[in-house]
Amino acid sequence: MCKPYSPAWLTHVVKAVGAAVAITLAAPVSAQSGPYVRLPGHFPASVYRARVVGRLQPQDPIALAIALPLHHERELQSLLGRLYDPADPGYGHFLTSEEFTSRFSPSPEDYRAVKALAEASGLRVTAEHANRLVLDVEGPAAAVESAFRLHLLRYQDPGGRTFRAPDAEPSVPKALAGVISGVIGLDNAAIWQTHNRPMADASASVSPLQVGSGPGGALTPSDIRSAYNLSTVTEKGTGQTLALFELDGYAASDIHTYESYFGLPAVPLQNVLVDGYSGAAGSGAGEVTLDIELMIAVAPGASKIVVYEGPNSGSGVVDTYNRIASDNAAKEISTSWGLAEGSTGAATRNAENTAFQQMAAQGQSIYAASGDSGAYDNGSSLSVDDPASQPYMVGVGGTRLTTSGAGGAWSSETTWNGGSTSKSGGGGGISTVWSMPSWQSGVVSSASKGSTTMRNVPDVSLDADPYSGYSVYFGSWQIYGGTSCAAPLWAAYTALVNQRRAANGTSPLGFANPAIYQVGKGGRYTTDFHDIADGSTNLYYPAVTGYDDATGWGTFNGANLLADLAPYPASQLLLNPGFENGSTNPGPWYVTPGVVDNSTTLPALSGVWKAKLNGYGTQHVDAIYQDVAIPSTASSATLTFWLHIISADTTGVLHDKLSIQVRNSASAILATLATYSNLNQNAGYAQQTFDVSAYKGQTIRVCAIGNEDSSLATWFLMDDFALTVR
Repeated sequence: MCKPYSPAWLTHVVKAVGAAVAITLAAPVSAQSGPYVRLPGHFPASVYRARVVGRLQPQDPIALAIALPLHHERELQSLLGRLYDPADPGYGHFLTSEEFTSRFSPSPEDYRAVKALAEASGLRVTAEHANRLVLDVEGPAAAVESAFRLHLLRYQDPGGRTFRAPDAEPSVPKALAGVISGVIGLDNAAIWQTHNRPMADASASVSPLQVGSGPGGALTPSDIRSAYNLSTVTEKGTGQTLALFELDGYAASDIHTYESYFGLPAVPLQNVLVDGYSGAAGSGAGEVTLDIELMIAVAPGASKIVVYEGPNSGSGVVDTYNRIASDNAAKEISTSWGLAEGSTGAATRNAENTAFQQMAAQGQSIYAASGDSGAYDNGSSLSVDDPASQPYMVGVGGTRLTTSGAGGAWSSETTWNGGSTSKSGGGGGISTVWSMPSWQSGVVSSASKGSTTMRNVPDVSLDADPYSGYSVYFGSWQIYGGTSCAAPLWAAYTALVNQRRAANGTSPLGFANPAIYQVGKGGRYTTDFHDIADGSTNLYYPAVTGYDDATGWGTFNGANLLADLAPYPASQLLLNPGFENGSTNPGPWYVTPGVVDNSTTLPALSGVWKAKLNGYGTQHVDAIYQDVAIPSTASSATLTFWLHIISADTTGVLHDKLSIQVRNSASAILATLATYSNLNQNAGYAQQTFDVSAYKGQTIRVCAIGNEDSSLATWFLMDDFALTVR
């Protein structure tokens, strides 16, 4: 049988108490008999910097969230890999919350067993969660001590704040050791922090950068769209439900004032109060307010924003994240509350991770502010913020934005670095808890000082410097910065992505990092992102080319990244692309006589017909062309065809040519895409590919012109044309 507390921990307690406080540590009495085992991960780091000042009173009320582990975790990891692999048949086939619960949640029998343990120990069940991953209970301190075989002590930290924490890891019956993964709420040492940086009253015009046209020179909704290339994007988040994780309330009148001032629609707000939270606006109301307003700034057409509000406690945090996952009501979620990674116990972090895995399996995208203390999230040593460092979270860092003028287009960005004296800047660095996820492998350079084995943060960034900050109405016009601003903007941007994906008949983006890192590793990275690579730092990590721990991949180039995260379905614009209408009806191709050919000695690539240019051995010109209009809304346009060159001329001297040209409808040459000759003869058909995106919004003439001289014959065989747009 496990002892009620470990000798090492008791030694620490006795030394801490000294002669100042007399505490009788009687062994708790358990309602259960039989062997017990201890659950690790429940000691907050702050107890090692504090002194014991007493015991909790037996009747002191304690609220707990008992966390249960996932079932079939290896199967879940395999599923998550397939859900986010575009080459897998299961790509994007996300689960409903009911399907997730059926496949991966604890069984109803396990849930009942945990409930029975709590009730037998004198604890009252206050809430049952639909996904059976958390059970909420409460009871007097004496019952908690008895149930989990520990003592609850009062501590005082060096700053004078008092908090409670256990003197030992909680014990549970051995029969339930695999059924309970954590007991959240035994301590209340942690207070989750907001990641915003307000400036003075905006009417004072305190921002010297004047990047925006709003009060005080701050960024307005239209300024955000101008700066990040969203002005031409027609999506406004229509049909999308967004959500916010909050540990405070807000005044609805502030939101209405913001919407009215900027001429925005009144986006419906739904408050979901967790663990009996009142919803009243408290000291963190500025955070909730800016989160809502900045979401509306980018996604004013959203169906609604669900504001989940819970108490600022370990159990409140776990319950609120779990409620968002269990509800599965919103596909775009933001959280701007966090703590230095080492400030919470492993049990709390693991319970958060469980909720985030469920969100990923259900196609929910969640973004977290990475912190406002640069590389020193805990204020003193290199550290990162939880939950931004979680493996199923998109961590969002901060930059300082410069525009072409007040309310103008993007000009440049650098890492947000408030300086060593203020210890402010975009959060980022290396996790000491989580290993490097597969999608982050291969992107960290030695120049970035990042890790090649552990999770690096952030993943992306956005403007967060208060000196290039945002107009927010919170009682009056304020200027806000902080990564708290960047996270809800990324979530709202994802609502635009998901609106277009829905219109295209594809699934939501879901957990965004696999797609983001695929773009970062690809050829369109510098088109889709503003890469901050100027050597600036977040007080330690430098911004280098590509990914880095100062700004991640950088900030979005809105319309460009949207086109790659939500590509339009491919559409082939050319008609009769394989000439299968035959020689008597070649339209809409214009062809010179004899070009459309069905001879079997020179067969087509597919079907019966092809275009055969030249092959006469005399001076001759053949041509084909077709006029086609490329929509201005296309994100890309690609011309392809298959070409087989046969020549009797083996002299090694260029004699016969085939030119591929783009002309306008008046036949003026806009570009020669390629020129082939008798020197390029090949053994069979080979596909040729050209990017013609430069001609979006134009009607162009796709031309192939063969010129043959009087020397030996050369045949240019062409088949299966396509002009594909997305």
